[in-house]
Amino acid sequence: MVDCKSLRGDFPEISGRGLVFLDSAASSLKPRSVIDSMRVFMENSYANVHRGAYRVSLEASKAYEDAHEAVAKFINAWSLEEVIFTKNTTESLQLLALTLFYNKLIGRGDEIVVTEAEHHSNMLPWVRIARIAGAKVKMVPVDSEGVPRWDMLEEILSEKTRVVAFGHASNVTGYLSDARKIAREARKVGALVVIDGAQSVPHVKVDVRELEADFIAFSGHKMLGPSGIGVLWGKLDFLENLEPPLGGGGTVKRVRLEGGDVKIDWETPPWKFESGTPPIVEAVGLAKAVEYLENIGMHNVEAHEKRLTEYAMKNLEELGDPIRILGPKDPNKKLGIVSFTIGTLDPSLIGAWLDSYNIAVRTGLHCAHILHDKLGATQGSVRASFYIYNCHDDVDKLRNSLEELLKTLEK
Repeated sequence: MVDCKSLRGDFPEISGRGLVFLDSAASSLKPRSVIDSMRVFMENSYANVHRGAYRVSLEASKAYEDAHEAVAKFINAWSLEEVIFTKNTTESLQLLALTLFYNKLIGRGDEIVVTEAEHHSNMLPWVRIARIAGAKVKMVPVDSEGVPRWDMLEEILSEKTRVVAFGHASNVTGYLSDARKIAREARKVGALVVIDGAQSVPHVKVDVRELEADFIAFSGHKMLGPSGIGVLWGKLDFLENLEPPLGGGGTVKRVRLEGGDVKIDWETPPWKFESGTPPIVEAVGLAKAVEYLENIGMHNVEAHEKRLTEYAMKNLEELGDPIRILGPKDPNKKLGIVSFTIGTLDPSLIGAWLDSYNIAVRTGLHCAHILHDKLGATQGSVRASFYIYNCHDDVDKLRNSLEELLKTLEK
């Protein structure tokens, strides 16, 4: 069980401002332990990593490597060498798309499969790479609830399919796809499997070995960690044989001029993919966030959010028309996300109304324009998303404020 009321004391923006924070799908709040770990590191142990032989640099390097190890264990990776630190999920997926193109794993006539439900971070990189490479993007359509038609995947795949990329959980509907089943289907045609785990890794127990994917991307700032750090996990046998598209400091063992040509000996993974000075302080914060979540237990996190989701859907449904909840009607098919519209009312106006009650939600198209178009919500939606610091009384406040709004609209 998650003791949400007790945990609230760990989050200054809740304990200090009384904020009803229902926007964790965009970015989660940070517990004091994460904030303090970064401050203490900067005050006492900061130096650049893998560059100095002096004590503080060695301490910083160990902390940075330990953060890779902490993340690797969190997702049950085989080794820390499989964990690449980036800026966020978007950069992780951009880096991967560039890497596959640079290494000629995507070329003219090839096919890349994504879904109509994708966040732009897992759609635009593949669309752009396909245009450059002369490849084709094929989309898995969504049904009336915005759920990808995975039953159509077999007919969409072909011997030309090189990549199948999909969001594990939708940032609009909260729907959680069966990643392992999808991966096994993609494997039949030899395609690489890429998972956008931005909305799943912070909320459910993600085991990369069980999912059978080749690559997974996610962000630190959505899982109690700081902004400015993301993760790209990839199977080591792939990473060892791929040349990084971005070269520079920290990526090479040795560079030589031989016969007028520049010879490059690349570092081993993950370092050859982490060009320049990496997010050192942010890595320390992410490691502490991982520790915080592990102490709670990801199964407990998932169960807590599902209870809140069911409670929120029940309360919004009781308010009746003109409220419309997007996505599956069954709360068991969703993670902690409830997106909705109120008639033709601009979602930003609803968000401003809720803000007057000190309730923070996300409004708009949520970087998933095609999905909103398919759902007939071209103005976007209002998204309430839950995490460990939310309790049932947050849902009650959301309902009460919306009830007041509906009364105002009736006048």
